[in-house]
Amino acid sequence: MFTERITESTAPEGDFTRPVPRRRRGRAAAVTLAALLGAGLPAVPAAAAPAIGDTVAPAADRVSPAAHTPRPKPYPTVLGLPNGFSPEGIALTGGAAYTGSLVDGSIQRVDLRTGVARQFAPSPGPGRIAVGMDTDRFGRLWVAGGGAGFWPGVRTTYRVYDTRTGAKLVDVEPAGAVYLNDVIVTRDAAWFTDTFSSVLVRVPIGDDGSIGRPRTVALGGEWTAGEGLNGNGIAATPDGRSLIVGHTSGALYLVPAGAHDRARARRISLSGDEAALAAGADGLVLDGRTLYVVGPTGVVDIRLSPSLTAGRVLGVTEVPGAAWPTTAAAFGDRLYVVDANFGEDLVNVGNPDATFRIVAVPRP
Repeated sequence: MFTERITESTAPEGDFTRPVPRRRRGRAAAVTLAALLGAGLPAVPAAAAPAIGDTVAPAADRVSPAAHTPRPKPYPTVLGLPNGFSPEGIALTGGAAYTGSLVDGSIQRVDLRTGVARQFAPSPGPGRIAVGMDTDRFGRLWVAGGGAGFWPGVRTTYRVYDTRTGAKLVDVEPAGAVYLNDVIVTRDAAWFTDTFSSVLVRVPIGDDGSIGRPRTVALGGEWTAGEGLNGNGIAATPDGRSLIVGHTSGALYLVPAGAHDRARARRISLSGDEAALAAGADGLVLDGRTLYVVGPTGVVDIRLSPSLTAGRVLGVTEVPGAAWPTTAAAFGDRLYVVDANFGEDLVNVGNPDATFRIVAVPRP
């Protein structure tokens, strides 16, 4: 849901045309599909020399041993989930996608190579759901647990799981938070957005993997507190020094990660087709200076300036067959997008007959 430092550039603020090498975030499992697809191919034995007296076929009639090597199946582009599951967030690591349920907080693990989905973690109990998620460098899955803002009776929590065993390691209800929506994990902290409050929740992570106590960081500066809904998606630069926070209004903000009790947010100035963000900024994926913003209409592609304080909307990529895209994670040259299929007035959340999936699209 990734630790390379973004270097400073002397390009002018509005220069979005200079080529920048693409980077891979750890959250997106920075491994090319080509490398993975080739990893399991058997070696082709060298052809033995013909024995004396053997009949050797003409070169044109010979069949190369490589011709009999089965080609690996392409990774599926649609990953099915159980009916009624109601996913929202996604995280990728170790060749698998993790997504959680808005109904009971259980988590599914989907093999990207085969498309097979299996339960990774059962429901953590009453009043627990799963929204946004991300993984850290210690092989753990962090899950934002929502709150009562949308769903009566749901407790405002976050959880941490061991991706190797599925064991739940942490289940915390942070003071001062209302609805934990999304999470991004940097080298030294996990950051949660709060949709019903103008704060972020920061949970420190030690060099030894120890998890500290949560604290709230108030958002100030140019941050605009809306009536009701506020922070939604969140991303971080590879060095962990800056955060990009998406607002449900579609606005994007650059937030320093070094703040303690209060952070001065700066609104990112956008040009191009700004209307593409009118439906909100839900899931965010930052790849170098390219920001992907997921919303109900698809994936919005934004080219950011070197300082990340300005950006140009380049276009929108539709997600085939998706009724309501919410979040995404990058893997190789693909974005894996969750189709939450909310339905009108969220009628499909908890509907046992509703269908859900994760859809892979090429990066714009």
